Amino acid sequence: MTLILTLPALYILFRPGFFVSDDGRFHVYRVAALARAWLAGALHPRLFPEFGFGYGQAVLNFYSPLSYWPGSLLAILGLNPATGVEFTIALALLLAALAMFFFVRDLWGPAAGVLAATIYTYYPYHLIDAYVRGAIPELFAFTFPPLIFWSYTRAMLVEDSWESPRALLWGALAWAGLVFTHNLSSLLMALAIIPYVLLLAWRPGPWRRLLGVAASHLLALALTAVYWLPVLAESGAMGLGIGPSRGYENHLLAFSQIIAPTFSHDYRAAYNGPVMHPQNWLTIAILLLVAGMLIWRWRQRRAPVHSSIQIFYLALAVVAILMTSTLTPPIWHPLTPLLGYLQYPWRFLSLAAVGVAVSSGALLPLVFPGAHRLPTPDLRSLTSGLRPLLLIALIFILALLTSLPKLPYAPLPMSPADAWFPERMWREDAEAGQVGATWTGEFLPRTVTEQRWALGRPREHAMDGPMLLGPPRVTVTSVQHGGMRLRVDSSTELSLRLHQFMQPGWNARLDGQPADIRASTELGLVTLDVYPAGEHAIAFDFGYTPARVMGAWLAAWAALLWSLWAWRSGRRWLGLRGASIAMMLITAALMLNSGGVGRRSHIPAPVQVQVGDVAQLLAADVRLARVSGYLEVTLYWLALKENAVDYHVFVHVVDGAGQVAAQHDSFPVGGFTPTTRWRPGEIIKDAYHIPLPPNLPSGDYEVKVGMYPYAEVIHNLPVTPPQPDNRASVGRVHLP
Repeated sequence: MTLILTLPALYILFRPGFFVSDDGRFHVYRVAALARAWLAGALHPRLFPEFGFGYGQAVLNFYSPLSYWPGSLLAILGLNPATGVEFTIALALLLAALAMFFFVRDLWGPAAGVLAATIYTYYPYHLIDAYVRGAIPELFAFTFPPLIFWSYTRAMLVEDSWESPRALLWGALAWAGLVFTHNLSSLLMALAIIPYVLLLAWRPGPWRRLLGVAASHLLALALTAVYWLPVLAESGAMGLGIGPSRGYENHLLAFSQIIAPTFSHDYRAAYNGPVMHPQNWLTIAILLLVAGMLIWRWRQRRAPVHSSIQIFYLALAVVAILMTSTLTPPIWHPLTPLLGYLQYPWRFLSLAAVGVAVSSGALLPLVFPGAHRLPTPDLRSLTSGLRPLLLIALIFILALLTSLPKLPYAPLPMSPADAWFPERMWREDAEAGQVGATWTGEFLPRTVTEQRWALGRPREHAMDGPMLLGPPRVTVTSVQHGGMRLRVDSSTELSLRLHQFMQPGWNARLDGQPADIRASTELGLVTLDVYPAGEHAIAFDFGYTPARVMGAWLAAWAALLWSLWAWRSGRRWLGLRGASIAMMLITAALMLNSGGVGRRSHIPAPVQVQVGDVAQLLAADVRLARVSGYLEVTLYWLALKENAVDYHVFVHVVDGAGQVAAQHDSFPVGGFTPTTRWRPGEIIKDAYHIPLPPNLPSGDYEVKVGMYPYAEVIHNLPVTPPQPDNRASVGRVHLP
């Protein structure tokens, strides 16, 4: 029944295409990037090399990855990543409803569980995260607070001494799931769980179980060290290192605005400028009704079952709602070093959702005493009386009427090409003056001194510079996700640059030995000084830092401890014992993969053609793109000098008769790395996704590339070795 009552909340997902939201499309791009990394054999990629106009950003080193896994799995199975995100939204809403149902069912029976799950689903901020903000990780995080509260409630209250350790194990796993899903939700949950556990311990017996709860929390902390330890150690090198702010002050509601003025919730209502998130009338009615019933029962000296728990969740809802109002700056201001990281006060509404939902479940034992069974509720209690069912039906109808009619929907066409290829993301970043599919630039390294709005534009006051002496001969020997192998033969010392931002995790080896790297230019590019002159083997990799190694080993040992404890405590293969096996398999796979097992590398076809005095074309990949109807051509350039002119790159797909069957012309790297941005010794990975005409005959085609200045008279730059048409052949492809 819980899942059936949740289905109306999914209706937007059945409308055509993706939909407009604040951040939803950003998460589509991240799902596609994670899927590309998985296809390259990187199971936990911290770096998305194509983000930030192709300069690379370590998004998943600082942002929790779990909510992207379902969509990425569907993407590698062939679905549009945008569809994968819609599936993730549906999964998140359903899992959150089930989690709330099982928690409240344990307290007051299955009917109360159904009611609580219904309110949890249709709580306005829950739907705001899904369809207005498009905050997919925060939406997915709604699953875990009920599981955490459920686990520690059972651990503290259950009489079975065998059941308490199992609950503690599930609690540690739920905490790990929350941390790996949304770190800010973890911060909020930590503020709520401490007083809750102390409340549960406020009676004889459970105090001794606090040690078990503490051990469970420490175990969860160790399980997630692979994530939070690098965040703490390395965020200072990024925009994240700017620290907390008092921007929350701009989003606090006046007390008179806490309740929405309309019966049906207006999700885009604005008060004094910014969009706010007030409470709907149903939420306020439920809280008032629960408070009134609690007072009435106490005056009758008929305290309901778990009355202290009812009071806690009622207080949790009220306090969390008030934290979004202008009544609470005296709390916010002294706690800014902690709460300032939340950015917006409305994040407290995720806790309010839990409080309101559990309080709604408490209505049944308050209104209908005895309409439940503890500690193992019987599903037959759902039909033991008509009145509880009528109350559930009434609140469900009110939830639909107050939450769904004004839920905004506007279609956002997003083809597989838009989602899979990064060009649309770069274009949107450039239009918004941002970088990395985010609004705040938090993943931009602090070594980048250029304004982020200018990163994808030509460099101002660029001038021609001297060519590299020699010039050097550079061979790309292999390419993998977040890494490249080169062989360099230079007659002079050489500064070799990657077209990647310098940030924690980049390492280099020169002739097999670790080598120092640095950031250079206003873009903070990864730079290796190659000396002495001569022939060298060079390897660039984005991977280990001391914090990442320490975090990985701490998490691995914690996973082993959790698995051994779970195996000993478990009774069923579909329970803890099965989870312990899964835990060890996942841990082993991630550890082996971090050591290189399963990671794919390929050798691009060598080209070795010089184009004018601008660049050497080192190598190229020519293949059919993953998206049907596109050809993917990836070029590897070595910049020879600084340029005063922004040259266009052309890619021609030529048939057997020498005619151009398809082509693409633009500045390099999707149009967002003009040649005035190139620096001597920089290696630029330059990918093009060329739409093929639908009526193109099958057969073998040759791909030719070159450069030209965009002027009144267009002429191709000369290539060396010379070609009559100044076009370099980079490969052939058979088009079916």
